Amino acid sequence: MSATGEDRAYYEAAEAAFIRRRGTPFLLSPPDFALLKEWRAHGVPIEAVEAGIDEAFSRREERGAVGRVNSLSYCRDAVLEAWERRAETARGRGEGTGAVEPDVAAGLAGLEAALSATRAGRPDLAKPLDAARGALSRLAASGKTAEEVEASLARLDRRLARSLYEALPEAERAGLDREVREQLSGAIERMDAAAAEKTTKALTRRSVRERLALPRLSLL
Repeated sequence: MSATGEDRAYYEAAEAAFIRRRGTPFLLSPPDFALLKEWRAHGVPIEAVEAGIDEAFSRREERGAVGRVNSLSYCRDAVLEAWERRAETARGRGEGTGAVEPDVAAGLAGLEAALSATRAGRPDLAKPLDAARGALSRLAASGKTAEEVEASLARLDRRLARSLYEALPEAERAGLDREVREQLSGAIERMDAAAAEKTTKALTRRSVRERLALPRLSLL
């Protein structure tokens, strides 16, 4: 298949996923296609796009929101999160496909151990790491289901990455910023301001974890 054909298949698959979850026929707008082109140019796999669309609509349904979603941009954050998860999983956790319910207690204990190990090596980051460890302890005692715990972990993961970034020494933070700019080189110019900001934040979270050898906070 030619490059043009591959692009077309990518856009059609994303459009189909959006229409399927929206529940009614819908034509993507020019800004929607511009967003798809940005994801395509930056290497976001169609699987992450489809997963992000599913997650965005699922979260909306859980909140009991009414009305129709009329733009693919509604799913932007969820797509970037799904892309980030896939990258972390492929790099550090293998590609298991089983549908076994995760062991919440064991998963949280493993994450707490990882945070403790990082704290031992980076006492200057003790405050955000201790706050996250406390949150993990509360989750372990909450009695929440694995799905509920996973949703809480996703929020905690973003909060921890942001707090760790802000707590890094200035020189280290500047180096991390340079790495992120290099990763975005050649792609960020094709993004609008909102997309550039969201993508930069996703890559910064990933870079913080890589720099500190921290796993993504997830049971998966």
